[in-house]
Amino acid sequence: MHHNYNISADLMKVEVEKHTAVYHRELGALCLLDEAAHDVLNSFSTGRPIPQKWLDEEATSREIELIQQLVARDFLITEKTPIIPATSEISRKVNIIQLILANACNFGCTYCFEGIQGKEMSAEAEIAKLDQIRLVSLDEVKVDLNDSMYASKERFEHQYDSKNRRMKPADAIRYVENALEACRSTGVNSVMIQFFGGEPLLNWKAIAAVLERFGNGQADGMHIAYSTVTNGSLITEEVAKTFAKYQVAVCVSFDSPTSPSRPLKNGDDSTPVVMQGLRMLQAENNRVAINSALTSSTWEEFDESIVDLAVEVGAGEIGVVVDFDPSFYSRYGAANIVDRLWRVVEYGRQRGVVLTGYWHQIFQVLLGYDAVSERGFKNCSAKGAQFSIEPNGSVFSCKAGSTLIGSIEQKAEILNEPAYLAHAQLRRENPEYCRGCSIEGFCGGLCLGPLEKKYAAIDVVEISACDFYRGITQKHIKALKPFEVPTFNLTPA
Repeated sequence: MHHNYNISADLMKVEVEKHTAVYHRELGALCLLDEAAHDVLNSFSTGRPIPQKWLDEEATSREIELIQQLVARDFLITEKTPIIPATSEISRKVNIIQLILANACNFGCTYCFEGIQGKEMSAEAEIAKLDQIRLVSLDEVKVDLNDSMYASKERFEHQYDSKNRRMKPADAIRYVENALEACRSTGVNSVMIQFFGGEPLLNWKAIAAVLERFGNGQADGMHIAYSTVTNGSLITEEVAKTFAKYQVAVCVSFDSPTSPSRPLKNGDDSTPVVMQGLRMLQAENNRVAINSALTSSTWEEFDESIVDLAVEVGAGEIGVVVDFDPSFYSRYGAANIVDRLWRVVEYGRQRGVVLTGYWHQIFQVLLGYDAVSERGFKNCSAKGAQFSIEPNGSVFSCKAGSTLIGSIEQKAEILNEPAYLAHAQLRRENPEYCRGCSIEGFCGGLCLGPLEKKYAAIDVVEISACDFYRGITQKHIKALKPFEVPTFNLTPA
């Protein structure tokens, strides 16, 4: 029996030196083909029959083996090949539990997306003394409406509410229990708990309580991993040892050794105390990543020095947050932003440091076959895959989002809330503008926060960012070397 196969209209091609990179723009499965393998693929341009036994039995030649792989990746399809993914069904699948432990911070970063300004410390405070740094009050918080990306009345009320400053340890435990119940109800058995803020270490007691109560999740029928994003100023020996014990991935925000964009609240340089924290983490063999930002505020300082810093403190990864503000992309231009970022990516490769981020996840998802089904989201976990839980138990899609979904006290019932379903609808289904884009199946567009701020909607596209996402993904593909990804060579050696 034979079936006629054609090349999928969703197949994308990128020339990579002597090879051609090919992938399905919805499902991914990127691989490299040499010239002879590419010729075999092209032989299906006008349709070609394939004996069923070629697909059912062990390959008897390298060409048949290649054809098996092209069919398995949905690069070659018949009229009966199912359309994947089915966008009509909304998947209720939460993989990430984000605990907002403190709505305050002891830093005054110039580009903070929340616009948070905590109580200023005394001018006499010395940056090397942690007891002085801890003077930030969790009972006072000011939000600069001009600097914040928040867009809704509900979100601003949460930022101002004196009862929403700090998450009590007992509440944190209950919230996680409720969230895990919701996750289990949909068949999820592995989650990531993120300790977030503001500055999460301003509420160390709640972090310690959650780690002690849940551990690796075995007692709750779950596999639980942990991560945190911190400014690094409040790391103590106890914190470093505890994070190492529970294998908490620690992401320390640090733009560059020369950046003036992350001062303490009293205006002093934060570098010495952050370096002290990094050294403590390093001494306990913690898994550490550096978190850096490429924004209008850091444009001039963002360079290779951040890679050198990562090497110095034993961090093998740098997460780069590219500006959430839509005006950033029109101001600097996609090509310039791609070049500025890629220069540091290449230097990182030379020094054994990987640069990742919201933008890099597009490429990561593209490498797998239908990875979205397993991971639950493209490059934005706020689209149905995440609960961001405030100190008072309110749930948003993420800390940058403005749409109130409900309360974690609702447990699994929150998955039926219209606001949750509206976010989960975008897990797979991008807005109409994205149809046919070369990275549609892996890119969720710009962060939802600025979209809500600018458009008062989440199912929209910030077109000015599109060329950046496509451009940086092309850079990653073009930089591939044979056998870094599946590589099919039919040309005799």
